[in-house]
Amino acid sequence: MTPVEDDAGTAPGRGRRRRRWVWLSVAAVATAAVVVTGVVLVGSPGGAAADADGESGAGAAAPTATAEVTRGDLTGVTQKAGKLSLLGGPTIVAGLGGTVTELPTPGTELTSRSVLYRVDNTPVLAVEGSLPQWRSFESGMADGPDVGQLERSLVAWGFLKGTANDHFDARTEAAVKAWQKDLGLPRTGALEKGRIQFVTGTFTAGEAGVAVGDEVGARAPLYPTSRGDRVVTVDLPVGSPLARLDGVVTVDLPTGGSAAGRVTGVGAPRDADGKTVVAVSVSFDDPAAAGDLTAAAVQVGFRSEVREGVLSVPVTALGAASGGGFVVEVVGGASGSRLVPVEVGLFAGDRVEISGDVSEGDEVVVPA
Repeated sequence: MTPVEDDAGTAPGRGRRRRRWVWLSVAAVATAAVVVTGVVLVGSPGGAAADADGESGAGAAAPTATAEVTRGDLTGVTQKAGKLSLLGGPTIVAGLGGTVTELPTPGTELTSRSVLYRVDNTPVLAVEGSLPQWRSFESGMADGPDVGQLERSLVAWGFLKGTANDHFDARTEAAVKAWQKDLGLPRTGALEKGRIQFVTGTFTAGEAGVAVGDEVGARAPLYPTSRGDRVVTVDLPVGSPLARLDGVVTVDLPTGGSAAGRVTGVGAPRDADGKTVVAVSVSFDDPAAAGDLTAAAVQVGFRSEVREGVLSVPVTALGAASGGGFVVEVVGGASGSRLVPVEVGLFAGDRVEISGDVSEGDEVVVPA
């Protein structure tokens, strides 16, 4: 570190000695994807609060303290802006054309076996399953996984005995008739295309885009739905190493505090403001962590790198070496203190990984 001359041009160690601390702002220190802005301290060893002859004033030092060099694991975190919202549910569409005669009140909880709406006073029903209904269900139809979806619900509701399979046979037809009787529908043993809508889980009806009495055509959207769980969405550049399923994150909430979560979905690439991005979905480990929030801007900290068993010091312990690089001031020993060149590694919060002629348990100078 370059000695600081006193007012008479005399270097420290000759004549009057003046020791000063100089504060510098260090920005854009990056390791991997982590960019840290910190404050580093440079100056001559010791950091005395006054001149050697007891004078103080413009050249007086800032107060200092010490911190311990520790060994342990450091986790790098990259912060990104995100949006918290309710997890979207399925969009309910008109499977059958006609006059809308019933819609659920917004806020109504819906799930498998619920009446989603009525057209011409006949119900369209929710059935558990991830595949859409692309054909009618009737005796003699080809086997398929959509048949298996229907049969699993009929078994769960007690209309079909035995084990579900992908074959629509006489027992499936009898189960459909029993279900139709329960609903007050004609007992045909068949379900025309659009009579049911396959859905998953539980969801809440939103504000409808149509009204009772409106004429609608098949596939017309009727109303959106949402789920009770909260989800955070973050746009990341295509190819970002942060966009990986099951990645660990921390969400800083506007209500204060933070909540742990994981990446549970990565969307398809799309253009956003001239850049190609993917939407990453983050779910909370504890679904209740977001409280009553339904829409909010949040900060998401993605765990980007982990360094195990490394030495670290507070970022503010770093000093700028005269020839470039960094030093720390180690206190103690016969000389009182010494400047030690160090290599820096991962920056993680207010600490930084270092290596050099330092040991676990050493004390280094930091701002008080």
